[in-house]
Amino acid sequence: MRRDILILASLFAALALFIALGPGRAASVPGIGASSHASGPRGALALYRWIDALGYDVRRLQYRERFVPDPEAAMLIVLGPSEHYTLDEATAVADWVEKGGILIVADDRPGQLGGAAPLFRVFDLALFTPPPDQSLEPAPVLQPAFSAPPARAVVAGTTTALRTTRADAAPLAGANNAPLVLGLPYGAGYVFASAALYPFTNAGLDDGDNAAMVLNMLRRVPPGRRVVFDEYHHGFVSQPSLRALLLGTPWGWAILYTALTLAAYLALTGRRFGRATPLREEIARRSSAEYLESMAGLLHRAGKREALQAHYRATFKRRLARASGLSPHLDDAAFLAALAAIAPERAARASALLTAMAAPVASDAVLLRLVAEADQIADGNL
Repeated sequence: MRRDILILASLFAALALFIALGPGRAASVPGIGASSHASGPRGALALYRWIDALGYDVRRLQYRERFVPDPEAAMLIVLGPSEHYTLDEATAVADWVEKGGILIVADDRPGQLGGAAPLFRVFDLALFTPPPDQSLEPAPVLQPAFSAPPARAVVAGTTTALRTTRADAAPLAGANNAPLVLGLPYGAGYVFASAALYPFTNAGLDDGDNAAMVLNMLRRVPPGRRVVFDEYHHGFVSQPSLRALLLGTPWGWAILYTALTLAAYLALTGRRFGRATPLREEIARRSSAEYLESMAGLLHRAGKREALQAHYRATFKRRLARASGLSPHLDDAAFLAALAAIAPERAARASALLTAMAAPVASDAVLLRLVAEADQIADGNL
């Protein structure tokens, strides 16, 4: 009993160490931040599911050899990418918008800290930090573009703002000289740029004005069209390996802990197996009677009565020769003549029986009767 308690205590201690020091503490797990895979407060899984519930064909751009905007997509959503856009990737997005795509790009890290900085730059946009006396919280809505449903003030959750030299850029929320959200026509498409990431997160969508702003952005895309989340720049570049699944997901940690627990339990409570005990059929030797029965059955089923008859006749002759000191290799006439000189009566019966056993018999019963008579003569029971 005390041993079982010790084992349980050890396993719980191992669990505590695994939780405290194991892979769950790693900060390099793909999908952190504003990824649509993340369900934490700063994740965007709620937005992904909400857009899907609104009837859009919502998908994720991930697990590609290289980043290319989906040509079938009507809207691309880029939220605080953890990986920096390259100039070629940003240019590819700009070309896609110019052909009629709708882009929502949000990041709250100014300068080169943000992964979306090259994407802002290709549209002549940049993030900056306004003076401390210029508060952007909450950021009032400046245009009627966010009026169906109406959004009055956006809860920003940031201290950054946008700036641009483009004359066609319209401040949508914030201040005219430090807008939080900008709308920018670009070719046949449109860009919603936001210096606030919070309104698009799981926590930010709880605010009604934030949700209304996002819903107004979605109104530019008819229901049923494809909306794509960029997960490529959140680290979802290639298919995850088994090692990544085991070390980077809660289900993987659970499987590892379960396997380690079972291994420890078996090691502490198991017993060594002894030498294998063979089955009785493997060590038992077959008896002579079983062999004879098997051969008799085979000969009987094969109808080899003549072979049995010849065998018993030869056996009868050898037994007579052994008892009389004669050679069994003599022909029947010489053998019977030599036997008559020793035992005339036995020779007479043996002659009749050898003659009968040389002729075909009518049935198994007749053969058995001849064999029984041969045993009597050979044993001297005349």
